[in-house]
Amino acid sequence: MTLIQLDNYGPWTCTLGNDREHKLQMLQSDLYSALLARFSELQGLVFFNRFDEMLAVTNGMTFENHKKIQQALEERFPVTLSMGVGVGKTPFEAQLVASKLLQQEGSAQSPTRSGVIAYERILPLDKSHVQVMHFDVDGITETLTDHASAYQTSLYVMTLYAELMKLFKRHEALVFFAGGDNFIGVANGLDTRAVESVIEDYRERNVRLKCGIGMARTGRKAAELAAMNLDLIREGKRKQPILCTAIV
Repeated sequence: MTLIQLDNYGPWTCTLGNDREHKLQMLQSDLYSALLARFSELQGLVFFNRFDEMLAVTNGMTFENHKKIQQALEERFPVTLSMGVGVGKTPFEAQLVASKLLQQEGSAQSPTRSGVIAYERILPLDKSHVQVMHFDVDGITETLTDHASAYQTSLYVMTLYAELMKLFKRHEALVFFAGGDNFIGVANGLDTRAVESVIEDYRERNVRLKCGIGMARTGRKAAELAAMNLDLIREGKRKQPILCTAIV
């Protein structure tokens, strides 16, 4: 996992004057799009965390890959980026390592920290492994989107998002909001029975989840397999609410 932080972002935003919020939102959106484009070219995935920082699944990516991305974006944007690259048995452990390594380089709001790439080791592709879970909620459009207000629907989806984050943290997996009523989970070594248990618990609360799971050496390939399996469930080609495919 790679933690990406904007350097000295808070103090820098205050130099833009009071009429700045729209500029910052555009900058954050453009930066996220650019990072996702660059990392996905190398089979990685990027998820927004708090917009001034992002988390990326970077299995198989080298230090040189990270450096080239960092340099390319710093030529395009008025801010610098620092990255911490962490390796762990689980995504939670990996992002914890990445966070600590970057914190050792100084505060995110320090004017002296700029363009750091902190790491202890980076695994080669043949030793990498990642699971991606793609969750979808049944019936949101019919029950909420087409009847409730937009804000009520968002409140429901964001509450579910927070619950899934907490539930899967117990398994040291990470969950990210992927738009609409979709959530992407990143795990390693997670038994599919744990996912089935979560889905069953929600079914008892009259919330129907379905989940495609993909396992591969890179985040992008695992996400592709997860989406493929979710589509099979959506199309009615698989009756169970969870389907898993692995590529070694």
